[in-house]
Amino acid sequence: MAARLCLPRVTRVLALLFLAVGLGRGQSAAQKFYPDDPLLREPTPLAVPDPGKRNLSVLLEAMSATFGHPGDRHPGKQVIAAQGVNTLGEVLDSAWYVNRHGRTRMSLPELQRGSGNDQAPSTTGPWHVLLLKNQGLRPTLVFRDANERVYLLRFDSRDAPELATGAEMISSRFFHALGYYVPETYLIDFNREQLVVETNATDINSNAGVRPLLPEHIDRLLVDVARRGDGRYRAVALRVPTDGVSLAGPFQMFGTRSDDANDVIPHEHRRELRGLQVFSAWLHHTRFDALHTIDIVVQPAGQPPHIRHYLYDFSATLGSGVTGPKMVWEGRDPVYGQSTALRNIVGLGIYTPGWMRAKYPDLPAVGGFDAETFEPEKWINLYEIAPFANRLPDDAFWAARQVAAFTDEDIRAIVQVAQYSDPNAAKWIADCLIERRNRIGRSYFATVLALDEIAVRGGELTFVDLAVQGKYAAPRRYRMNWLTYDNRAGKPAAVLASASQDSRIPTAAVNAPVGSYVLAHITAEGVDPGMVVNVYLRRESGGLRVVGIDREWPGRSLVDPRIVMRTVRNRYVELDADRQRIFDSYARALNVKLGENLSPEERFRALSLSEQTTFDAITHALLRSTLTDDAGKPLGRAIDLVSGLERIAGEQGGRAGDQQFRIYVMLNANAKDILERSREFVRSHENTVYHAGYPHSYRLGTGAPSVQFSVAENGLSADIDVDYRASKAPQSLFNGHLTSSNSDVRSGDNARRHEGRWNGFGNWWSEVFGAVRFGDNSDEASGPLGGAPTRPQSPVPPNRPANTPILELADAVQEFLTDWIIRGNYQEAVSFFAPDVLPCVADSMQVNPKSSPERLRQASVQLLERAAKEWRRPTSLRSAMNPVIPWSPAVRVVKHAFEQDFTIVEAPTELGEMYACGAVPPKKFVPSSTPQYGTYYGVLLQVVQEGRPGGALVLVWRRINGEWRLVAYRAVE
Repeated sequence: MAARLCLPRVTRVLALLFLAVGLGRGQSAAQKFYPDDPLLREPTPLAVPDPGKRNLSVLLEAMSATFGHPGDRHPGKQVIAAQGVNTLGEVLDSAWYVNRHGRTRMSLPELQRGSGNDQAPSTTGPWHVLLLKNQGLRPTLVFRDANERVYLLRFDSRDAPELATGAEMISSRFFHALGYYVPETYLIDFNREQLVVETNATDINSNAGVRPLLPEHIDRLLVDVARRGDGRYRAVALRVPTDGVSLAGPFQMFGTRSDDANDVIPHEHRRELRGLQVFSAWLHHTRFDALHTIDIVVQPAGQPPHIRHYLYDFSATLGSGVTGPKMVWEGRDPVYGQSTALRNIVGLGIYTPGWMRAKYPDLPAVGGFDAETFEPEKWINLYEIAPFANRLPDDAFWAARQVAAFTDEDIRAIVQVAQYSDPNAAKWIADCLIERRNRIGRSYFATVLALDEIAVRGGELTFVDLAVQGKYAAPRRYRMNWLTYDNRAGKPAAVLASASQDSRIPTAAVNAPVGSYVLAHITAEGVDPGMVVNVYLRRESGGLRVVGIDREWPGRSLVDPRIVMRTVRNRYVELDADRQRIFDSYARALNVKLGENLSPEERFRALSLSEQTTFDAITHALLRSTLTDDAGKPLGRAIDLVSGLERIAGEQGGRAGDQQFRIYVMLNANAKDILERSREFVRSHENTVYHAGYPHSYRLGTGAPSVQFSVAENGLSADIDVDYRASKAPQSLFNGHLTSSNSDVRSGDNARRHEGRWNGFGNWWSEVFGAVRFGDNSDEASGPLGGAPTRPQSPVPPNRPANTPILELADAVQEFLTDWIIRGNYQEAVSFFAPDVLPCVADSMQVNPKSSPERLRQASVQLLERAAKEWRRPTSLRSAMNPVIPWSPAVRVVKHAFEQDFTIVEAPTELGEMYACGAVPPKKFVPSSTPQYGTYYGVLLQVVQEGRPGGALVLVWRRINGEWRLVAYRAVE
C-alpha cells in the first residue's frame, strides 16, 4: 500500500519490495496496523509524464494465454494473499479502481450515465472521418466532431442488430459502477451524410496496409453493419481522450510496468483484477485479456501526470460474440481443445452437459445469453490469465458482494440504456442478470463466512450475514472469542472472554487502554469450522473502532511475506568515467522533465535492478569493443558512437523481446558511417518486423554474444542490445534467442558468456537478488509461451517414397515434417526443398550461396539433421510442435486434417514474396487494394522441445511444376 511509503526517494526501489507485502516505515515485519489504518485511497501518485508506448502482439498474447502460464501463481499448497487492499480487505481508491456503487449507492441516473456526462458527439456539424479500419473481425471508424472531440464508432453486424452496441452500453455502465475506469460511451444514430472524409484521412485495408481514405471506403464499411428501418445507422461512440493526455498501450495481466513508478504490485495479485473474474462471469465477458485494456496518462487537477488503467471494449459481453451471437461453449470450455465437446464426441453423445441444451430466445439483440445454465464456479474465461487463476475465496467474496449491491431496479435501469427496439430483449437480459447475480451470491457466500457491514454500535459488534440475508442459507448462530492483540508482535495475547453467542463487547475490551487492540474471532454453527472472520478493533479516544478484517477458509495457508533486507551494492560509483558521462546527461534530463533534483548516483540507484544491469552490461560491451576499418586503421570504440542516453528498457512484462533489455541512445553524426566502415560490425537483414523505428541492423561479428545496433532512418538514434545466443535459424528456435531473456545479462549463464566475450564484467547483483533463470516461465514450462496443451495425436501415414506426388498441401507438409523430425529421413525431407530455399540454407549454414548444387544439397541435409538433434528427435508431431494462431488479418486460414499440429494460411502474393530467402523487403510495405491469393502458403508452428516451447517457425510453400515445394523459412518471436 503506497500510503505507507515514507522514505527518501533514493531508497524507493527497495522500499517497494517491502511495500508489496504490506511492510514499511522501518517497522517490524510483524506489526499489523498503523495509526492511519484503515486507508481508503492511495496517496498522490508520483509523476510518470512519458512512459513507453506499449503495443502488445495479438499472436504472442494468444499463444501465451493458450499454451503458457505467465505470471506468479500460488506455490504448491500455499497461497499468496491479495494485495493492494487495506486492513479491512477493501480495494483502495487508486489509478486502478474507485469504490463506487459497492461503497456508496449510486442513483439510477448516475448508474445510467456511467463514465460519460455531457460530451456526446455534436450534431451541429459534420463528423470528419480521420481513420477507417475495415480489416479484421470488427469494423471501426474514428471521427472528429464540431467540438474537436475525437470518437471511435463501433457497430452491430448486419445479421445481429442491436447485439454488440447493446452489450457495450450495458456492460460499460456495470463495470463503471463496479469501480473500474472505462471510456465514455454514447449510443447514437446518424445518416450517412453525417460522415465526411477529412483531409489526409487514413484507411487501413484488408492487408493491414495504409492508404488514403476515400468516401467509397466508408460506403463499403457500412454495407456490412446493421441499419435501422428508417435508413439510419446505430452505433456506439467511444470518446477518445485528447485533452492533455496520451495513450500508453494495454497493461498486462501479470508483473508490473517498469516505466510506471506507481505500479508496484504484481497485477496477478491485485484484488480488483482477481475479483474481475466474478464480474466477467456475471456479464459473460468471455474474452477478457490484456488487449481489452488501455493505459492512459492523465493529469487531474492538483496531481502530477500519471498512468490510469482502463478496461476497454465490451462489445463481446452478454450474448454478443465478435461478429454475431456468442458461441454456446464460451464461458464453459477453453478456447483450445473444447474438452467437453470432445468428451461428447467420444461418448457418442451420451455425455451432454446442461449448457449444451441451453435455450435462447429468438431475439437478435440477446444472442447467446442465459441464466438457466449459468454455474459461477465453473465459468471460465476464453484464455487463462494469471489474476483469474489466482482468485481466492476472499477475492470472490469481495466481488460477489459488489454484484449483490445491485438491486433488481438498478439492473433494469442500466439495461434501459441499450434502447432495445423490442422490450422483450431488455426484459430477458435484465431477468438473466438478476438470476446470475443470485447464483453468484449463492456460490461465493458459501465459500467463506459471509459477514458484512461489521461495526461497533451501542456496545455491540454488529454485522449482516449476506448468505442469510440473500436466503441462500438458513439463519444461524454465531460464536465470538475475544482476545487482546499485540500489534507490535503481530499476534493475539491474552483471552478476554471465552466463546459466546452474545454480540455485546466485553467490558475488558471496552475499557482497554487507548491505542491498544482487541480481536474478535467469529465462527458460526452449522458451517465448516475453518470458516472464520477475525475482526480487529482499536481503542481510540471515542471508543472501539473496527480497523481490520481477516477472512479464513478451510485449508488456507498463506505464504510468509517477510523479506530479509540486505545491503545493496552501489554500482554507479564503480562505473568508469565514459559510462558515467552517458548516464549523467540522462539523469540531468530526467531532473528537468520531472522537476526533481536527484544526483546521478541517486538516479541510478532508483532504477529497477533489470534497468541497472541492462545499462551496465550493454555499455560495458560497447566500452570493450574497439573498431577498425578494412586496412586495420582504428575507428575508436563502440561507446564513442553514443552521444547521449534517451531511455533504459529493462524487464517489462507484456512487451516483446525487442522492447526489453536494451538502451535507446542518440548517436554521433558519423556513427552510421563508422558502423558501415567497421570490419567488426556486419550489416544484417533489415528490421522489418521488430525494432520498430530502427530499421538498419548492425551486429558485432557473426557469433554470440554480440552487440546489435538497430539504427533509425536518420542515423542519429538507435536501440542497442546484447544477444547472448545465436540468431540464425534453426539454432534460434531452440537456444532461447527468441525470448526476451536472450538479452538479460542476469539470466542463466549470460553473465558468464558476457565475461567470456568482454572481460572485466562481474556478476555483482546475484549476491543480493539471486540468480534469474533463463526463460520467462515456471519450472513446469520454461519457454516463453508455456507448456503444450494435451491433445490427441495425429495419425502418421505410411512413409511415402521420395518425390511421390502429393496432391494436398497438408499431406506434403505432414510428410516433410515427419521425414525430418520423426523418421530422420533427411534425404527424403530435402526432396521437398525448392531451389528458392537454398539462400536460406546458405545463410543458416554459413556456406557460400554460389556453391555447387551438390554442396548446397549437402548443406541442406546437414541443416535438417542438426535441427532434428536440437529438437531431441521427438516421437510424434504432437510432442514436437504447437499450431500457431495467425497474427495477420491479411492471411486466410486453411482447414486441413492436421490443424492440431500446425496451421496453414493462404497469404497474399506480395506478403509471400517478402518472406523469400535473400529478399530485402521495402522500408514500408504497402499492399495493393486488390491482393492476389493462391500462390504462397505459410505453415505456422511453434517448436516444442521435450515439453518446453521454443521459437515459432514459418515455412513458406508454393506449387512448382505441379508439386508442393518449400521455398523459404523464417524463425519469428
